[in-house]
Amino acid sequence: MELQNIERIAVFKMRNIGDVLMITPLLRALRETFPKAQIAVVVNSGTEAMLAGNPHIDETLVYRREGNGSGKFGRLLDELRLVRDLRRRHFDLTIGLTEGDRTAWYSLLCGARYRMGVPRHAWTRLDPRRLAYNFPVYPIADPMHEVEKHFWLMEHAGLKLSEPSSKELCLVVPEEMRAWARAELAPLLPARIVHVHPVSRWLWKCWRNEAMAETIDWLQKERNVRVVVTTGPAPAERDRAREIVQLCRTQPRFYDGDLSLAQTAAISAESSGYFGVDTAPMHMAAAVGAPVVALFGPTKAANWGPWTTRGRVLSHPCVCNANGRESCDWSGVRACLAEITVAEAQAALDELLAWPKRSVSP
Repeated sequence: MELQNIERIAVFKMRNIGDVLMITPLLRALRETFPKAQIAVVVNSGTEAMLAGNPHIDETLVYRREGNGSGKFGRLLDELRLVRDLRRRHFDLTIGLTEGDRTAWYSLLCGARYRMGVPRHAWTRLDPRRLAYNFPVYPIADPMHEVEKHFWLMEHAGLKLSEPSSKELCLVVPEEMRAWARAELAPLLPARIVHVHPVSRWLWKCWRNEAMAETIDWLQKERNVRVVVTTGPAPAERDRAREIVQLCRTQPRFYDGDLSLAQTAAISAESSGYFGVDTAPMHMAAAVGAPVVALFGPTKAANWGPWTTRGRVLSHPCVCNANGRESCDWSGVRACLAEITVAEAQAALDELLAWPKRSVSP
């Protein structure tokens, strides 16, 4: 691969919010390796906020996975517009970080000379989709964090990147958003503030409601901390979060699904730490420098734990997080999460409250 001839790069990460945030260390490495290149990132709609203001890329292209409301024909037009936009940019290199047909076909239709990506294992030897990548690479099977995996894929696809100045996540919180968060939290000062995000849109990632409420009360009564509770906008998430807040004997500050991703990140950035389940705001908190205590159940923490030196994961081993193909017994809460005790959470939070926040640079 003739690196000196690469002037335009497209990176595809067409997954969820946290997945997009996990590629930001690789984007920094690409920028430092190709300082003059035009770098574009292609993501699903609803995730582009993770790249807003990112200094290591030039633009974000959005695939509207929900369509434009005009049925199948409108969806087709959206697809064709994106293909047109990709081809107009005359990319030299495409990097597909998402397994799947759409990433493969878009990479091929770009017309790039170098096309790196991860083929699906299900594609047969004669499958035409294999033509999408002329530098294919299959991910390692051993436990590896997503951030590390992206660098491993580049190395084994033959792309030699410069050692980046940092492998920290990059999430830019604009100063006006930080000012908004400071104004919102000012009535809670001078107490320390802990941001608690107790619910995921996948409810099987949630801890026991009673345990979460007890921990919030302990923070506020025993540690003189003010708790700010946030939740996503999905109805099921909001209902579950309301149940937790109603169980609390103290009164945490509660944002009932009405914050944007940028506002949620700003709350973490202005807090002393984050406590909550495995979900996008957990990764966002790590990215803005907040110490993190995360509750993990079925998801493998080795792959998806908070990418920070100031993080703790609480998790109990079981069949579901051992091989990913079975589910532990659960009735409302998975056994691997239900076994996490309030005492364990309290001990981890005491450690969190002793950590200083790290400074964040892009």
